[in-house]
Amino acid sequence: MRIGIDGACLSNRRGFGRFARQMIAALARAGASHDYVVFVDQPSLGSVEIPESFATIPVEVREAPARAAAASGRRSVGDMLAMSRAIGRAGLDLIYFPASYSFVPVWGVKRVVVTLHDTLALVHPELVFPNGRGRLAWKAKEHASVAWSDRIVTVSQAAKRDLISWFRLAEDRVHVVGEGPDPAFSPQPGIEGIEVLRRYGIDPGRRFWLYVGGLSPHKNLLRLIEAFAQLGEERLVLVGDFGDVFHTHVPDLLAAVDRHCLGDRVRFTGFVPDADLAYIYTRAFALVQPSLMEGFGLPPVEAMACGTPIASSTAGSLTEVVGEAGVFFEPTDVAAIIATLTRLRDEPGLRDRLASIALDRSARFTWESAARSLLDCFDGLDMTRNRSGSRKTA
Repeated sequence: MRIGIDGACLSNRRGFGRFARQMIAALARAGASHDYVVFVDQPSLGSVEIPESFATIPVEVREAPARAAAASGRRSVGDMLAMSRAIGRAGLDLIYFPASYSFVPVWGVKRVVVTLHDTLALVHPELVFPNGRGRLAWKAKEHASVAWSDRIVTVSQAAKRDLISWFRLAEDRVHVVGEGPDPAFSPQPGIEGIEVLRRYGIDPGRRFWLYVGGLSPHKNLLRLIEAFAQLGEERLVLVGDFGDVFHTHVPDLLAAVDRHCLGDRVRFTGFVPDADLAYIYTRAFALVQPSLMEGFGLPPVEAMACGTPIASSTAGSLTEVVGEAGVFFEPTDVAAIIATLTRLRDEPGLRDRLASIALDRSARFTWESAARSLLDCFDGLDMTRNRSGSRKTA
């Protein structure tokens, strides 16, 4: 098959971009069972890496989709049509969108496969978009991507159940592929870790709890900060990108830190590259994942790959992903967060046991496995029928 891949979110620094980059790399490592073409917007071309075995088609647009498709912005119709035309002219058997985030309608392609990572922005749009226009635009795009697709890919069984329920889909139309940690994430016990911590303002001589991810409302960090205000002299390190194009509420988080007088106990690092982040994971007492919803939850898997246990919300996919490598709390209950962290802190044997389980459990999640599952999805599509006979609407 001649397979096209939408590369419009490759330069995104959040989960959508990471998923796209890792999946494309894993498909390349899987071998050339198909011919691949990656469509990349011209503004992003110099900042992304495409495997040498894959063809690249640059597409002229006014603004990079990873920048334009922001919480308070939108892609222009002209830019989306430019991507649609480029895809339609390429003579593809199949086009794959690694995220509905950068989906565009396409014509002249036999099959369309789209990844929907979760239903967060549909169920809780107020946590993702600061205004009604953004919420309506996202809802329209999600429904269009489902209507246009022959198969929907997602990243966990929990996300699959949510998508089936929300869009009233047949179960066999949704295919789970999973995710995995980058090879950079493994235990890093070396003395270099001390210098890495100091570089980000983290005291290497003090125990700290860690959060990694977006600084967005659905990550539930206000409740986490409130819980830490009642945990004595505990330290909390929050790793998250201040330059995120998605909706964040950094001023609210900083105000909460000030309100609870936690200035010397809570540290915001900003964006941290993987090579440094592996050291921070390794030296953390535990990763705290308090999210109100997750389609997968990659930071917990990265932490587990570094031998770090998890204190996690029960929301979305997190119990499925973390399993016996963590302890859990109801995310809207601050008292439950406090009780869970206190238990993990006060039972050293529990922490050590979870750390051992974490390393073993992380091995279940690999990009190689995800790529094989995605190829199974592609290969299972009937390429002989006309698309209009198989496309379903939601």
